[in-house]
Amino acid sequence: MLIDDLVTRGTREPYRMFTSRAEHRLLLREDNADLRLTPLGRELGLIEDERWELFLAKERACTQEIARLEERRLRPSEVPAEWAERVLHGPLARDVSASELLRRPEVTYDALLEIAGPPGWLTDGAVPLDDRLPAQVRTQVEVRARYAGYIERAHEEIARTRRNEETVLPADLDYARLTGLSHEVRQRLTEARPATLGQAGRVPGVTPAAVSILLVHLRKRERAGAPRVA
Repeated sequence: MLIDDLVTRGTREPYRMFTSRAEHRLLLREDNADLRLTPLGRELGLIEDERWELFLAKERACTQEIARLEERRLRPSEVPAEWAERVLHGPLARDVSASELLRRPEVTYDALLEIAGPPGWLTDGAVPLDDRLPAQVRTQVEVRARYAGYIERAHEEIARTRRNEETVLPADLDYARLTGLSHEVRQRLTEARPATLGQAGRVPGVTPAAVSILLVHLRKRERAGAPRVA
């Protein structure tokens, strides 16, 4: 995104370098950088076969293990009292999936394996073993489990943004009067006068949060009786 801004939009301020202003930053994590970028690198001929096979093995292992933990049900009677006291600091109150347990901040992946059994990809030969895989898979599985709800909401937000891409902004919209927008955003929108929400989101300096505020304003305006142009 930063390169796209600097090359195609003439952005003078590389604002996306600031984490707080990057779009959908929950999805742009350090732990999933290889999962996001390796396929692109492969298409461009930058990823050699060995690295590509390792990437595919990690992806298969993560997918397989996440599915296993979601399906593995644990009953209170199955969980040793010693483990429950040591890890949960109390007995397990109800049946839960192993994935649900992993979402608890006090439960680590290694501790969970003590009662959920070893991951199948380590024993069934479906995924080629590599010394680098266990630590990488462990990290990815933990992150996906702990932030599953937030990640799902981030994907929903992206879908909403795409649906609203062509929503027309009224020509008489006075950005200076909109609450919630920073002075910089008001000024840039007033100067650019974008025709749609999609164009507004591509104005240098306008954050995804600002676009959401615009959408909320349009909905309020529609409810108040002013037609929303789409």
